[in-house]
Amino acid sequence: MGQDLGSPLLVYARAVHLIQSESELAEVAASLADATTLYLDTEFDSTRDGKTLCLVQISKGERVHLIDPLRLSSLDVLRPVLADPAREWVLHAGSQDVDLLAIRFDLPEPPRVFDTQVAWALSSVEHSVSLAYLKFQLLGVRSGKSHQADDWKRRPLPDAQLAYAAADIEELPALHRALGQRLEARNRGSLVFDASREVTWPVREDPEPLSVEDFRNAWQLDVHSQAALRHLVGWYNGLSPRQRAHAPDSKTLLSIASRLPETATDLARIKGIHRRFAAEQGEQLVAEVLRAAAGADAGAFVPIDPPPYATPDEVRLDGWLSLARAEISAALEVAPELAFPARLTRKLRARIAETGERARGAEVFDGWRRELIAPAFVAFAAR
Repeated sequence: MGQDLGSPLLVYARAVHLIQSESELAEVAASLADATTLYLDTEFDSTRDGKTLCLVQISKGERVHLIDPLRLSSLDVLRPVLADPAREWVLHAGSQDVDLLAIRFDLPEPPRVFDTQVAWALSSVEHSVSLAYLKFQLLGVRSGKSHQADDWKRRPLPDAQLAYAAADIEELPALHRALGQRLEARNRGSLVFDASREVTWPVREDPEPLSVEDFRNAWQLDVHSQAALRHLVGWYNGLSPRQRAHAPDSKTLLSIASRLPETATDLARIKGIHRRFAAEQGEQLVAEVLRAAAGADAGAFVPIDPPPYATPDEVRLDGWLSLARAEISAALEVAPELAFPARLTRKLRARIAETGERARGAEVFDGWRRELIAPAFVAFAAR
């Protein structure tokens, strides 16, 4: 196998290889076949139409290969390397990189990711730190950001820009080792993979079904509009996730129920209704809403009382949760944004309000948080 893979550049006195031909890419794939760990980064162009993958930086800890997707007709020869779930991917703030690579290589399952940004957040109270910051804190290396906002679609890419791209993974092996030791010292070496997967390959949770109680101002609706809203809630809950993405949101549903449009044209005038939706589904939806409103039983109508905007108990619970988040994160040395994301805080608040017991909030912790955060949460509640 030849050793001269592409056009060498010197970055920190190491050879970097720009890969622009199928033969060079095949040699790179062969050289990575025995890698147990892959160090990765991407550069992309982002527009309203989506993201375009412009460069893939990859290494197994030795040579840095810069692969040019815009000059290569296919990257498929790399798929066996990247799709192997036994290999460990090391990236920094890798959510967009993993997403781009997963789409480009049609990955059937999430890779085993060690995200250096997540690893730092799992061993300190700092969240979303930059790669340059980690290089300085752990390796004493200072690096600039001179090419961060460059145009990655232009060709040819200048040597300085290529060197900048290579530098993004140049120190990843050393960071990987340093962070691994840091996590092992805290008995968190295995948790980083679950935490990184959560960040880079998030599970799309199905939204909770809507109910009339979710509409703060539903109490202002009369008997006919309230019946219309109940119909709209049932209609919305019956939609698939893809259909919901193009359907009116909850605020718009309340407007429909309140105004009771008589035609698809009237519906299209309501703020939040897309013209295409009104044209394709407006006539049928308006007919169903008017039918529900007309069939309302005034004799069985029960007015809804307006819900409070806040109660003393809710204020106390929010304050207690804020204190618990701060104290537990500080005591465990884990970033509060990682330990207690907003979606988890909502579940904690709901479980405690439902059970009346603060310690039972720990029941909502799962995955790596069940091991690391839940015991500390129960202990804090006991205090």
